[in-house]
Amino acid sequence: MSIIITVLLLGIIVFIHEFGHFITAKMFHMPVLEFAVGMGPKLISKKVKTTVYSIRAIPFGGFVSIDGMEVETGKEVENGFNTQNPLKRLVVLSAGVFMNFLSGIIALFILFSITGVVSTKDIPAKIKNVSVSAEANNVLQKGDIITSFNGNKINNWQELTKNIIELNTGGYNGQEIDLKVLRDNKEIDVKTKLTSGEGNNYILGVEVDAPKMNPLDRAKLSFLSFFKIMEEMIKGLAGLVTGKVGLNNLTGPVGLTKVVGEAYSSGGFIILLNFFVLISLNIGLLNLLPFPALDGGRIIFVFLEMIGIKINKKLEEKFHIVGFSLLIGLMVFVVFNDIKNF
Repeated sequence: MSIIITVLLLGIIVFIHEFGHFITAKMFHMPVLEFAVGMGPKLISKKVKTTVYSIRAIPFGGFVSIDGMEVETGKEVENGFNTQNPLKRLVVLSAGVFMNFLSGIIALFILFSITGVVSTKDIPAKIKNVSVSAEANNVLQKGDIITSFNGNKINNWQELTKNIIELNTGGYNGQEIDLKVLRDNKEIDVKTKLTSGEGNNYILGVEVDAPKMNPLDRAKLSFLSFFKIMEEMIKGLAGLVTGKVGLNNLTGPVGLTKVVGEAYSSGGFIILLNFFVLISLNIGLLNLLPFPALDGGRIIFVFLEMIGIKINKKLEEKFHIVGFSLLIGLMVFVVFNDIKNF
Protein backbone atom coordinates (compact mmCIF):
# COMPACT_ATOMS: atom_id res chain seq x y z
CA MET A 1 0.00 0.00 0.00
CA SER A 2 2.83 2.39 0.89
CA ILE A 3 4.37 1.85 -2.57
CA ILE A 4 1.09 2.73 -4.31
CA ILE A 5 0.65 5.87 -2.16
CA THR A 6 4.24 7.00 -2.81
CA VAL A 7 3.94 6.40 -6.57
CA LEU A 8 0.67 8.36 -6.69
CA LEU A 9 2.12 11.18 -4.58
CA LEU A 10 5.26 11.51 -6.69
CA GLY A 11 3.26 11.07 -9.91
CA ILE A 12 0.98 13.99 -9.04
CA ILE A 13 3.94 16.22 -8.10
CA VAL A 14 5.88 15.34 -11.27
CA PHE A 15 2.76 15.85 -13.39
CA ILE A 16 2.28 19.34 -11.91
CA HIS A 17 5.94 20.21 -12.55
CA GLU A 18 5.93 19.00 -16.15
CA PHE A 19 2.53 20.55 -16.81
CA GLY A 20 4.14 23.93 -16.08
CA HIS A 21 6.70 23.35 -18.86
CA PHE A 22 4.03 21.91 -21.16
CA ILE A 23 1.42 24.65 -20.87
CA THR A 24 3.90 27.52 -21.28
CA ALA A 25 5.52 25.83 -24.29
CA LYS A 26 2.09 25.42 -25.87
CA MET A 27 1.28 29.04 -25.01
CA PHE A 28 4.30 30.16 -27.03
CA HIS A 29 3.42 27.73 -29.87
CA MET A 30 6.54 25.64 -29.37
CA PRO A 31 6.25 22.12 -30.86
CA VAL A 32 5.87 19.71 -27.92
CA LEU A 33 6.81 16.19 -29.03
CA GLU A 34 5.95 14.33 -25.82
CA PHE A 35 4.52 14.89 -22.34
CA ALA A 36 5.61 11.92 -20.20
CA VAL A 37 5.03 10.95 -16.58
CA GLY A 38 7.61 8.37 -15.50
CA MET A 39 10.78 7.22 -17.24
CA GLY A 40 11.85 4.20 -19.28
CA PRO A 41 9.68 2.21 -21.71
CA LYS A 42 6.18 3.46 -22.53
CA LEU A 43 3.29 1.67 -20.87
CA ILE A 44 0.46 3.79 -22.25
CA SER A 45 0.71 6.45 -24.93
CA LYS A 46 -1.65 8.41 -27.12
CA LYS A 47 -0.82 10.93 -29.81
CA VAL A 48 -3.06 13.97 -30.02
CA LYS A 49 -2.22 16.16 -33.01
CA THR A 50 1.56 16.59 -32.78
CA THR A 51 2.05 15.64 -29.11
CA VAL A 52 2.42 12.17 -27.57
CA TYR A 53 1.04 11.83 -24.03
CA SER A 54 2.56 8.85 -22.22
CA ILE A 55 2.91 7.02 -18.91
CA ARG A 56 6.22 5.19 -18.65
CA ALA A 57 7.33 2.09 -16.75
CA ILE A 58 9.58 3.64 -14.05
CA PRO A 59 7.15 5.62 -11.87
CA PHE A 60 9.64 8.29 -10.79
CA GLY A 61 10.42 11.39 -12.85
CA GLY A 62 8.99 12.65 -16.10
CA PHE A 63 9.73 15.04 -18.93
CA VAL A 64 8.37 17.33 -21.60
CA SER A 65 10.17 17.00 -24.91
CA ILE A 66 10.14 20.29 -26.82
CA ASP A 67 11.38 20.14 -30.39
CA GLY A 68 14.42 22.28 -31.06
CA MET A 69 15.78 22.11 -27.50
CA GLU A 70 18.53 19.65 -28.38
CA VAL A 71 21.05 20.80 -30.96
CA GLU A 72 21.10 18.79 -34.18
CA THR A 73 23.53 19.53 -36.98
CA GLY A 74 21.92 21.26 -39.94
CA LYS A 75 18.46 21.32 -38.40
CA GLU A 76 16.56 24.35 -37.18
CA VAL A 77 13.00 23.60 -36.08
CA GLU A 78 10.34 26.15 -36.90
CA ASN A 79 9.18 27.73 -33.63
CA GLY A 80 11.57 25.32 -31.88
CA PHE A 81 12.79 26.02 -28.37
CA ASN A 82 16.18 27.46 -29.36
CA THR A 83 14.65 29.74 -32.00
CA GLN A 84 12.52 31.53 -29.37
CA ASN A 85 13.64 34.74 -27.70
CA PRO A 86 15.40 34.30 -24.31
CA LEU A 87 12.48 35.63 -22.26
CA LYS A 88 10.09 32.98 -23.61
CA ARG A 89 12.66 30.25 -22.97
CA LEU A 90 13.16 31.56 -19.45
CA VAL A 91 9.41 31.38 -18.77
CA VAL A 92 9.18 27.79 -20.04
CA LEU A 93 12.22 26.65 -18.04
CA SER A 94 10.99 28.33 -14.85
CA ALA A 95 7.38 27.19 -15.15
CA GLY A 96 7.95 23.72 -13.64
CA VAL A 97 9.53 25.12 -10.49
CA PHE A 98 6.84 27.81 -10.29
CA MET A 99 4.11 25.14 -10.42
CA ASN A 100 5.80 23.13 -7.64
CA PHE A 101 6.01 26.20 -5.42
CA LEU A 102 2.45 27.30 -6.23
CA SER A 103 0.97 23.84 -5.59
CA GLY A 104 2.89 23.68 -2.30
CA ILE A 105 1.41 27.00 -1.16
CA ILE A 106 -2.10 25.87 -2.21
CA ALA A 107 -1.62 22.61 -0.27
CA LEU A 108 -0.57 24.61 2.80
CA PHE A 109 -3.71 26.74 2.45
CA ILE A 110 -5.86 23.57 2.27
CA LEU A 111 -4.00 22.14 5.27
CA PHE A 112 -4.64 25.23 7.40
CA SER A 113 -8.27 25.33 6.22
CA ILE A 114 -8.88 21.71 7.26
CA THR A 115 -7.01 21.68 10.56
CA GLY A 116 -7.36 25.31 11.63
CA VAL A 117 -3.90 24.83 13.15
CA VAL A 118 -1.76 27.94 13.50
CA SER A 119 1.97 27.74 14.18
CA THR A 120 2.81 28.81 17.73
CA LYS A 121 5.32 31.19 16.17
CA ASP A 122 2.39 33.10 14.69
CA ILE A 123 0.24 33.26 17.84
CA PRO A 124 0.68 36.11 20.34
CA ALA A 125 1.09 35.05 23.99
CA LYS A 126 -2.51 36.13 24.65
CA ILE A 127 -4.48 34.43 27.40
CA LYS A 128 -7.91 32.96 26.70
CA ASN A 129 -8.51 31.40 30.12
CA VAL A 130 -6.68 30.96 33.43
CA SER A 131 -7.18 27.68 35.30
CA VAL A 132 -8.99 28.14 38.62
CA SER A 133 -6.39 25.87 40.27
CA ALA A 134 -3.41 27.80 38.87
CA GLU A 135 -1.19 29.93 41.09
CA ALA A 136 -1.63 32.65 38.46
CA ASN A 137 -5.43 32.67 38.80
CA ASN A 138 -5.51 35.84 40.90
CA VAL A 139 -2.75 37.54 38.92
CA LEU A 140 -3.42 36.94 35.22
CA GLN A 141 -6.67 37.68 33.39
CA LYS A 142 -8.40 36.74 30.18
CA GLY A 143 -7.09 38.98 27.38
CA ASP A 144 -3.67 39.59 28.97
CA ILE A 145 -0.74 39.44 26.56
CA ILE A 146 2.52 38.26 28.16
CA THR A 147 5.42 40.33 26.81
CA SER A 148 8.23 39.30 29.18
CA PHE A 149 9.08 36.18 31.21
CA ASN A 150 11.81 36.57 33.86
CA GLY A 151 13.38 39.37 31.84
CA ASN A 152 13.19 37.50 28.51
CA LYS A 153 11.18 39.24 25.81
CA ILE A 154 8.17 37.21 24.64
CA ASN A 155 6.97 37.76 21.06
CA ASN A 156 4.73 34.71 20.65
CA TRP A 157 3.28 31.65 22.33
CA GLN A 158 6.21 29.45 21.27
CA GLU A 159 8.71 31.67 23.09
CA LEU A 160 6.59 31.60 26.26
CA THR A 161 6.40 27.79 26.12
CA LYS A 162 10.15 27.56 25.53
CA ASN A 163 10.90 29.68 28.62
CA ILE A 164 8.64 27.53 30.81
CA ILE A 165 10.29 24.34 29.51
CA GLU A 166 13.76 25.75 30.19
CA LEU A 167 12.71 26.64 33.74
CA ASN A 168 11.50 23.06 34.28
CA THR A 169 14.71 21.64 32.81
CA GLY A 170 16.82 23.79 35.13
CA GLY A 171 14.89 22.52 38.15
CA TYR A 172 12.02 24.75 39.22
CA ASN A 173 11.81 25.04 43.02
CA GLY A 174 8.74 27.18 43.54
CA GLN A 175 10.27 30.62 43.07
CA GLU A 176 8.17 33.53 41.82
CA ILE A 177 8.25 34.43 38.12
CA ASP A 178 8.52 38.03 36.95
CA LEU A 179 6.09 38.75 34.12
CA LYS A 180 5.33 41.81 32.06
CA VAL A 181 1.73 41.84 30.84
CA LEU A 182 -0.05 44.05 28.35
CA ARG A 183 -3.49 44.78 29.80
CA ASP A 184 -5.87 47.45 28.47
CA ASN A 185 -3.00 48.83 26.34
CA LYS A 186 -0.83 49.31 29.42
CA GLU A 187 2.19 47.18 30.34
CA ILE A 188 2.22 46.13 33.97
CA ASP A 189 4.60 44.06 36.13
CA VAL A 190 3.22 41.01 37.95
CA LYS A 191 4.65 38.10 39.91
CA THR A 192 3.33 34.56 40.11
CA LYS A 193 4.42 30.98 40.67
CA LEU A 194 4.12 28.01 38.35
CA THR A 195 1.61 25.27 39.13
CA SER A 196 2.40 21.56 39.39
CA GLY A 197 1.22 19.72 36.29
CA GLU A 198 1.51 16.22 34.82
CA GLY A 199 4.76 14.28 34.96
CA ASN A 200 6.40 16.46 37.64
CA ASN A 201 6.36 19.42 35.28
CA TYR A 202 5.30 22.91 36.26
CA ILE A 203 2.94 24.99 34.13
CA LEU A 204 1.64 28.55 34.08
CA GLY A 205 -1.93 27.21 33.90
CA VAL A 206 -3.23 29.39 31.08
CA GLU A 207 -4.90 28.62 27.74
CA VAL A 208 -3.81 30.33 24.54
CA ASP A 209 -6.22 32.62 22.74
CA ALA A 210 -5.53 31.31 19.22
CA PRO A 211 -6.88 33.67 16.58
CA LYS A 212 -9.58 32.49 14.20
CA MET A 213 -8.29 32.65 10.65
CA ASN A 214 -10.27 33.99 7.74
CA PRO A 215 -9.23 33.03 4.16
CA LEU A 216 -6.90 36.04 3.94
CA ASP A 217 -5.17 35.02 7.21
CA ARG A 218 -4.77 31.46 5.93
CA ALA A 219 -3.31 32.73 2.65
CA LYS A 220 -0.85 34.93 4.53
CA LEU A 221 0.15 32.07 6.83
CA SER A 222 0.57 29.76 3.80
CA PHE A 223 3.07 32.15 2.21
CA LEU A 224 4.91 32.66 5.52
CA SER A 225 5.12 28.89 6.04
CA PHE A 226 6.36 28.46 2.46
CA PHE A 227 9.27 30.84 3.08
CA LYS A 228 10.10 29.20 6.43
CA ILE A 229 10.18 25.72 4.88
CA MET A 230 12.30 26.98 1.99
CA GLU A 231 14.73 28.55 4.45
CA GLU A 232 15.18 25.22 6.24
CA MET A 233 15.64 23.37 2.94
CA ILE A 234 18.28 25.85 1.78
CA LYS A 235 20.13 25.35 5.08
CA GLY A 236 20.01 21.59 4.46
CA LEU A 237 21.42 21.98 0.95
CA ALA A 238 24.15 24.27 2.28
CA GLY A 239 24.99 21.54 4.80
CA LEU A 240 25.41 19.02 1.97
CA VAL A 241 27.72 21.38 0.08
CA THR A 242 29.86 22.18 3.14
CA GLY A 243 29.93 18.56 4.31
CA LYS A 244 28.04 19.21 7.55
CA VAL A 245 25.32 16.88 6.24
CA GLY A 246 26.47 13.58 4.73
CA LEU A 247 25.14 12.06 1.51
CA ASN A 248 23.98 9.08 3.57
CA ASN A 249 21.25 11.34 4.96
CA LEU A 250 19.66 11.68 1.52
CA THR A 251 16.43 9.76 0.96
CA GLY A 252 15.24 8.72 -2.50
CA PRO A 253 12.08 7.11 -3.87
CA VAL A 254 12.76 3.71 -2.25
CA GLY A 255 13.30 5.13 1.22
CA LEU A 256 10.36 7.45 0.74
CA THR A 257 7.95 4.49 0.44
CA LYS A 258 8.82 3.42 3.98
CA VAL A 259 8.57 6.93 5.44
CA VAL A 260 5.30 7.73 3.64
CA GLY A 261 3.78 4.36 4.61
CA GLU A 262 4.56 4.80 8.31
CA ALA A 263 3.35 8.40 8.28
CA TYR A 264 0.10 7.57 6.48
CA SER A 265 -0.72 4.76 8.90
CA SER A 266 -0.42 7.18 11.83
CA GLY A 267 -1.82 10.41 10.36
CA GLY A 268 -3.81 9.63 7.21
CA PHE A 269 -4.64 12.30 4.66
CA ILE A 270 -3.36 15.24 6.75
CA ILE A 271 0.13 13.70 6.95
CA LEU A 272 0.07 12.99 3.20
CA LEU A 273 -0.76 16.63 2.57
CA ASN A 274 2.25 17.61 4.67
CA PHE A 275 4.44 15.25 2.64
CA PHE A 276 3.03 16.67 -0.59
CA VAL A 277 4.15 20.14 0.51
CA LEU A 278 7.64 19.02 1.52
CA ILE A 279 8.29 16.88 -1.56
CA SER A 280 6.86 19.44 -3.97
CA LEU A 281 8.99 22.25 -2.54
CA ASN A 282 12.04 19.96 -2.48
CA ILE A 283 11.62 19.05 -6.14
CA GLY A 284 11.09 22.70 -7.05
CA LEU A 285 14.18 23.85 -5.15
CA LEU A 286 16.41 21.05 -6.50
CA ASN A 287 15.35 21.83 -10.07
CA LEU A 288 16.23 25.47 -9.49
CA LEU A 289 19.86 24.65 -8.63
CA PRO A 290 22.33 26.00 -11.25
CA PHE A 291 23.46 22.50 -12.19
CA PRO A 292 23.70 21.25 -15.81
CA ALA A 293 20.65 19.27 -17.02
CA LEU A 294 18.42 20.73 -14.29
CA ASP A 295 16.06 23.61 -15.06
CA GLY A 296 18.33 25.92 -13.07
CA GLY A 297 21.34 24.91 -15.15
CA ARG A 298 19.53 25.71 -18.40
CA ILE A 299 18.25 29.00 -16.92
CA ILE A 300 21.85 30.10 -16.26
CA PHE A 301 22.70 29.76 -19.97
CA VAL A 302 19.60 31.78 -20.91
CA PHE A 303 20.57 34.51 -18.43
CA LEU A 304 24.06 34.65 -19.94
CA GLU A 305 22.52 35.08 -23.37
CA MET A 306 20.23 37.83 -22.08
CA ILE A 307 23.24 39.86 -20.88
CA GLY A 308 25.06 39.37 -24.17
CA ILE A 309 27.22 36.33 -23.42
CA LYS A 310 26.46 33.68 -26.04
CA ILE A 311 27.57 30.10 -25.45
CA ASN A 312 27.83 27.69 -28.36
CA LYS A 313 24.69 25.53 -28.26
CA LYS A 314 26.59 22.32 -28.94
CA LEU A 315 28.94 23.07 -26.04
CA GLU A 316 25.97 23.85 -23.80
CA GLU A 317 24.37 20.53 -24.75
CA LYS A 318 27.57 18.70 -23.76
CA PHE A 319 27.42 20.38 -20.33
CA HIS A 320 23.87 19.14 -19.87
CA ILE A 321 24.77 15.59 -20.95
CA VAL A 322 27.59 15.47 -18.38
CA GLY A 323 25.28 16.93 -15.73
CA PHE A 324 22.58 14.38 -16.53
CA SER A 325 25.12 11.53 -16.19
CA LEU A 326 26.20 12.84 -12.78
CA LEU A 327 22.58 13.10 -11.67
CA ILE A 328 21.92 9.49 -12.73
CA GLY A 329 25.00 8.44 -10.73
CA LEU A 330 23.69 10.30 -7.67
CA MET A 331 20.27 8.71 -8.07
CA VAL A 332 21.82 5.21 -8.23
CA PHE A 333 23.80 5.99 -5.04
CA VAL A 334 20.68 7.22 -3.23
CA VAL A 335 18.65 4.16 -4.30
CA PHE A 336 21.35 1.76 -3.06
CA ASN A 337 21.60 3.77 0.16
CA ASP A 338 17.82 3.49 0.60
CA ILE A 339 17.95 -0.28 0.08
CA LYS A 340 20.79 -0.58 2.60
CA ASN A 341 18.85 1.46 5.16
CA PHE A 342 15.72 -0.63 4.60
